[in-house]
Amino acid sequence: MTDVTLSSAVRSNLLSLQNTANMMAKTQERLASGLKVNSALDNPTNFFTASSLNSRANDLGRLLDSVSNATQTLEAADNGISAITNLVESAQATARQAQQTPATVDQTTVSAEAAQTGSATITDDAAAVLTGSTTLTGTDAGSTAVSNGQTLSITVGGDSVTFEFDTDGSNTPAGGNVEIDASGDLDSVAANIQTQLRLVTGGTETVAITGGNLTITADDNTTSISGISGTAASALLGTSTAADPTNAQIGALSGTVTIGSNTLTFGSGNIETRADLETALGGLTGGITGSIDGSNNIQLTGSSGASFTVGGDSANLTALGLTAGTEEATTSVTQVTNPERAEFVSQYNELMGQIDELAEDAGFNGVNLLNGDDLSVIFNEDGSSTLDISGVSFDSAGLGLSQLSATGLDADSDIDAVLTALDTATSSLRSQASEFGSNLSIVETREDFTKSMINTLETGAANLTLADTNEEGANLLALQTRQQLSSTALSLASQADQNVLRLF
Repeated sequence: MTDVTLSSAVRSNLLSLQNTANMMAKTQERLASGLKVNSALDNPTNFFTASSLNSRANDLGRLLDSVSNATQTLEAADNGISAITNLVESAQATARQAQQTPATVDQTTVSAEAAQTGSATITDDAAAVLTGSTTLTGTDAGSTAVSNGQTLSITVGGDSVTFEFDTDGSNTPAGGNVEIDASGDLDSVAANIQTQLRLVTGGTETVAITGGNLTITADDNTTSISGISGTAASALLGTSTAADPTNAQIGALSGTVTIGSNTLTFGSGNIETRADLETALGGLTGGITGSIDGSNNIQLTGSSGASFTVGGDSANLTALGLTAGTEEATTSVTQVTNPERAEFVSQYNELMGQIDELAEDAGFNGVNLLNGDDLSVIFNEDGSSTLDISGVSFDSAGLGLSQLSATGLDADSDIDAVLTALDTATSSLRSQASEFGSNLSIVETREDFTKSMINTLETGAANLTLADTNEEGANLLALQTRQQLSSTALSLASQADQNVLRLF
């Protein structure tokens, strides 16, 4: 295609209009992006310098997160030290309380309990047994031992009966007497006496021939056999005239005996036998124990240092071998370790356990400066500026403290040693708190500096690349005016070229 020939005026105005359009496009781009340097083509020096500044600002911005974590880690450690210090001070207060408590106290020990041993022998329970002294022999001795009409009177426990013997069936008993058939042998005579005796007394007495002697046994351990008389008495029993139960000393008692707050009542329906007495002694209250010992004497003992008083009817006391009066325990006073100090040991050990747990819980984001972890804080993008913070072990062992034994505060010298260790621990805590505080101040200062540095870098980059919107707006307005003027000038130049048409 052949070029179109333009006049000099038209071409000049056209070029001016094109330049104005290019400048307007550039200005509009700056207004739209806010940058006067959008690429290396706009200004290589400013573009690459700003890019370098922004890169460094971004690197420092990423470091701020780790610096912030370091700040929180130090704050967590400082909080832990403050809490541990409070616990150590509580332990000091506990030790001082123990120190103010007397080391020993008086302890009363019972060396001998209150006791009384009866002087009388308490015999075993056994029924009264009356054994005749006349030896009877022969199968028909019943008719030969007694004569027709002879009598035998027996009193058992207050019930009396008179037997009248009939040897040949011809005897008629006197009024009130009980007839006994004596025509047979002695065994049958004994059986007849037993039957009739039981009918009269209502008891369970036994009558038998033992070793050739007539034996009468009472039915219980309290009944006596007495009043043996009659014309047949010597023939059947010889000189035996009475028998008592072996516990007659108890069965004969009446009235009361007092032991402390306990009352023992004797007599019918109450204490009548040794077994009854043993039961009553076994039921004593008020810290008193009672029994009948192996020597058959009453043994009374107060427990845990208790005293007791024995009283009651003098006859009863004499029969039992007891003495009226008050029995006191023998005591002694010794100095023993104050048990309150052991309670302070328990409190102290609980505080030590809490110190250990608190030291384990003072970490942040996996780093615990109180449990031996170290922390390294990087402040610049190439890692050449750092702060190394060494951790410590601030559990009870790391502070030079330990659990105490049960007797760990018994001696005043032990308490002094504990207080010295606590003072040393307090000094260590305060010194480390100061060191961590200094480290925290450094980290916070570097954090503020890094933030300011980032702002400086970003501001410098912006100064190199940001557009002045006011200026660019004014430029666009001026270019729009120029564009209108250029269009008008181009139109006028075109009209001048058209004047040649008037010649035709």
